[in-house]
Amino acid sequence: MRKIYVLVAAAVLASCNQREQETASLNSYREKGDSIVANTFDALRNTLLRAIGEKGFPGAIEFCTANGQSLTSTYATETISIKRTSDKLRNPANAADSMEHRILATYLQLKSKKETLKPILEKDALGTYHYFNPIIVQAMCLNCHGDQNTQIQPDTWKAIQTKYPADAAFNYKVGDLRGVWHVAFQTGEE
Repeated sequence: MRKIYVLVAAAVLASCNQREQETASLNSYREKGDSIVANTFDALRNTLLRAIGEKGFPGAIEFCTANGQSLTSTYATETISIKRTSDKLRNPANAADSMEHRILATYLQLKSKKETLKPILEKDALGTYHYFNPIIVQAMCLNCHGDQNTQIQPDTWKAIQTKYPADAAFNYKVGDLRGVWHVAFQTGEE
């Protein structure tokens, strides 16, 4: 009987240890995701502000076309990929996959209920951790993503239509969900 108690106690301790390790791992990926998104956003924002200062908003469209993808990937590695996507695309290269569509739908539903949008972390069947962080429209974003008739200047609108003829990324308001950051951490677990 005593052996049974010892085995049960050992199993419970092993289970608790495994949960603690999983929680520590999740927290580590959340922290890494937060850091990567913050650094990538800063790099994008700072270079975009410089482009706006030099060439105005039409020049910023040209800049984003030429540099947006590479700046988004600045902190990518062999095991970390970084992407921005949306339900209303400007650049077709940023099209959402099925997981991203599901996360966007979740964020849109939470937003409609006026709930706070927080990062989401999921682990897929291959052991890859997927970190998602919402992109919220700020006032400055409206110069290129606001109302096409009142907030986007005609020369900027022309530049958008020239570079992105199928553009759907406009008519946003401050506080709207613009899209999501998606950071994938390949762990090699299977």
